[in-house]
Amino acid sequence: MPPLARNQSTLAAMATALVALAAAMALNFAFWWVQGRPQVIPDALDPRIKSASFSPYRTGQSPFAQPFTRAQLEQDVALAAKHFERIRTYANGAQFAPVPELAQKFGLKVILGAWIGADLKDNEEEIAGLIKAANAYPDTVERVVVGNEVLLRQEITPELLLGYIRRVKAAVKQPVTYADVWAYWLENPKVAAAVDSITIHILPYWENTPTPLERVIPHMLDAHAKIAAAYPGKPILIGEIGWPSAGRVRKDAVPGRVAQARFVREIINTAHERGIDYNIFELFDEPWKTQQEGTVGGSWGLVDSDRHMKFPLTGPVSEKPYWRKAFALSSLAAALLCGLALFLRPPRGPFFGTGRAALVALAAQGLCTLLAVSAEQSLRLAYGLGGVISGVLMTGGGAMLCLLVFSELADVAGGRGAGPRPLQPVIARLEALRSLRFRPSGAEDSWRALVVGWLDLVFGLAALALTVGLIIDPRYRDFRVAQFLPVGLCMLLRLWATHEPPRPVGTPREEWLLVGVFVLGAVWIPVQEGLVNQAAWAWSATLLLLALSWGLSIHRQGQARRQGQTPG
Repeated sequence: MPPLARNQSTLAAMATALVALAAAMALNFAFWWVQGRPQVIPDALDPRIKSASFSPYRTGQSPFAQPFTRAQLEQDVALAAKHFERIRTYANGAQFAPVPELAQKFGLKVILGAWIGADLKDNEEEIAGLIKAANAYPDTVERVVVGNEVLLRQEITPELLLGYIRRVKAAVKQPVTYADVWAYWLENPKVAAAVDSITIHILPYWENTPTPLERVIPHMLDAHAKIAAAYPGKPILIGEIGWPSAGRVRKDAVPGRVAQARFVREIINTAHERGIDYNIFELFDEPWKTQQEGTVGGSWGLVDSDRHMKFPLTGPVSEKPYWRKAFALSSLAAALLCGLALFLRPPRGPFFGTGRAALVALAAQGLCTLLAVSAEQSLRLAYGLGGVISGVLMTGGGAMLCLLVFSELADVAGGRGAGPRPLQPVIARLEALRSLRFRPSGAEDSWRALVVGWLDLVFGLAALALTVGLIIDPRYRDFRVAQFLPVGLCMLLRLWATHEPPRPVGTPREEWLLVGVFVLGAVWIPVQEGLVNQAAWAWSATLLLLALSWGLSIHRQGQARRQGQTPG
C-alpha cells in the first residue's frame, strides 16, 4: 500500500476508534447512571428515628480484640443524639459502662442490656452493673433487658434466666424485659409472664424463610399481632428490626442502600400510625462481623464505618452516590488504554484497520468498566487485613490477566500476531519447574501466554473453591460475580480471537474437573438458593462462562492432538 494511502487508512482507523470510544463511554455513563440515579421513595413522617441498637465498633475493633476508647464512645453517642431519640445496648460492663452517663449528657434515652451467656461469673457482673446503672440514671435508662437471645442459643436454662429476671425486677424501678426472636416467645410463656414487657426480634432478611422488601410490613404486623394475641396486656417492643445495605441476596430478599432506606422509612411511618414501639437494628456498621457473616454481617448500620448517615429520612436516595466518580475513572482508564494500544499497535488495512480499531476501543471501555465493578466489590469485601489482601489479589490479578489479554488482542488488531518473546530464557526455567503442562517439552510459550495461563488457573481454582462453598455452606458467602466475570469474558474472547490451541498450564484432567464443577454449580446453586434469587442466577451465568472457556480449551487441545501438535 502506498504511504499516503497507508496514512489515510491509519487516520480513518483512529477516527473510527474515537467514535467507537465515545459511543462506549456513553454506554458506560448509562451503566453507572442507572445504578446511581436518585430514586424517589416515601418520606419518613418523623424527623428522627425512635431507637437503634448501639454497638460502636469501628474498623479493626471487636468485642474480642481492640476495644473502642471513651473518646470514640463519646463521639458516637453525640452523633446518635443528632438522629435518634434512644439507643439500645446489649452489655453494660467494661467499655460500655460510660454509656448511661454520656447518654444523659447528650439527651438520649437508653434501653440498657445485660449480656447473659454460658459464663455464670460474667453473668453476675453484668447483672450487678445493670442494677447499678439503672439506679444511678433513672431518668436516662428507660428500661432494662436481661439477656439477648440466650434461650435461642441454648446457653442457659429458662429457670436460670427467670432467676436473673426476678432479681433485677426486685432491684430496679424501670420495666424489665428479655429479648428474643418473635417466634421463640410463643414457646416460653413462663418467661413472658415474668417480664414487664416483651421484646421481640423481627429480621425479615435473616429468618429461615426470607421475606422480600415489599412484604416486610405485613410480616412485621403479623408477628406483632401474634405476640399480642398470645400475651394480651403485655407491652411489646420490637427490639430488633432491620435491613442490610449490602451483601448476598437470600431468595428474593435483596440488600441495598435504597432498600434499607425504604425499609426504615416504612417502619417509621407504620410505627407512627399504629403506635408501635420499635428499635432499628442497628445504628453503626460493624466491620468485624464480616469475618463471621460475610459482607451482610457488617452492613446493617444506618451509619457507615466512616460515621456518615447512609441516607436521609426525606428526599431521593441513591444506591451508588459515587457513580459519577466511577464513570469518570473507568472512562479515563479506557481512553488511556485505547490510546496506548493504538499507538503501540496501529491497525493495518483499509477495512480491517477501521473495524479492528473500533473493536479495540469498545473492548477497552468494556474491560475498564468490568474492572471498576470488580474493584467496587473488592472494596465492599475489604474488611480486615485478609479482606484487603483478597481484594487486591482478586481485582489486581484480574486486571493483570485482562490487560495481558487485551495486549494480545491489540496485537491481533494490529496484524502482529503474538509478538516477540523477550522472556524466553526465564520461561524455559519456569517450564522445567511445572508439573502441569499442555504442551510438549519443546514447545514455546510467549511470556504473556505463560502469565495469563497461570492467572487463569488460579482464578479457576478460586472459582472452584467458592462454588463448592456455595453448595455446601452458602449462608454467609457472597456471590463474587464482579470479581470473576472479567476473567471469564477475557479468556473466552482470547480463545476465540487468537485461536490459541491449549492453555499454557494445566492438564485436560484438571480442566474437566473445573468444567464439571462449574456446570454442576450453575445448575445446583440457583435451585438451592431459590429460583427467584437473581444473584444466584448471575453467579450461575458466570460459572457457565468459565465452563465454556475451559471447555473450549479442551476442544482446542483435542484438535491440536489430532493434528499432531500435542502428544496424546
